Amino acid sequence: MPVHSLLEPTTDADLASPEPDFSRGVRRAPLITVAIPAYNRPRLLREALASLARQRGFDDFEVVVCDDGGLAETQRIVEDSALLSVRFYRNPSPLGAVENWNRCLRLARGQWITLLHEDDLLYPWFFASVGPRLRGDLAAVAVRCAQGAEPPALAPPRWPPRTRTYAPASFLKSSMTPFPGVVFSRSLAWRLGGFDARLGGIADYAFWYELARAGRVEVLRDRAAFYRINHGQWTEREWPAMLRRAHLLRLRIAREQLGRWPRLGRWFARFYTARMAAAYAQRFRERPAILARASRFRRVPFGSLSSGWAWKLLQLAPRFTRETPRLSLPPPRSPQIARP
Repeated sequence: MPVHSLLEPTTDADLASPEPDFSRGVRRAPLITVAIPAYNRPRLLREALASLARQRGFDDFEVVVCDDGGLAETQRIVEDSALLSVRFYRNPSPLGAVENWNRCLRLARGQWITLLHEDDLLYPWFFASVGPRLRGDLAAVAVRCAQGAEPPALAPPRWPPRTRTYAPASFLKSSMTPFPGVVFSRSLAWRLGGFDARLGGIADYAFWYELARAGRVEVLRDRAAFYRINHGQWTEREWPAMLRRAHLLRLRIAREQLGRWPRLGRWFARFYTARMAAAYAQRFRERPAILARASRFRRVPFGSLSSGWAWKLLQLAPRFTRETPRLSLPPPRSPQIARP
């Protein structure tokens, strides 16, 4: 995906005054902005904000809520929260999910950003775990996420946290962690142009891959965030298109990361798309043509190989190929363009 300009002001919401509809405790630019793209789920938003108020051992963050739904209750919940530094913006007109993510990026002031959907949570040790790892040579720091309908009770991790690098070739399998577990560089996000709304439900997957191409992505092996899986999610509506787009993205990653071994790259793309199709087939009743085509990828040679062995092979593969150059980026944008 070429470097694009998706953060340029193009809508009425972009050109509107940057004054928030509500703010509290606004001070100097923080280290981290927690950006919440909200849409008409006030009960879950209350839980997400409460998880931020319970953070221990780290307070150098602000919260920015961009509301794309318009319920009056959404603003009241933000006002009633126990957060020390928070700004609330109601979009003048609906932007849609991905463009609301981008508006969150435009309004963030922190050096680092984490996007927290209103149905997800952060455990009390999230920032205490991630904060000390943030440094200038990284594109992103991620944590593992617990997943389910409700957040499980977890014990705080041992210290110091165990870490590993998530190489660009690893994205043939999937992104490094679900959405709420990623903290990424604000300046790098601007230079990459933000999330591409044309990609729909895999816009985050493609963006994390671009981050990994542009810099180092480090993953903490402990769970510090919660990704909620429930009825009515975007995945439930968009999964056939997501399956097709994810396979096309995998084929592109194979060309870029395993270019010297094209057959091996295509094998990995088909292997992991077949696993993705199997997971969707278990969750959803719909049986579109793309599901049947993707399921046939299991018939490739060694298609019955366990996911664990395939993952070990994928981690070894880049050692035997030519190293892919880092993504070439334009210089940082001017403050005039960056202003929301």
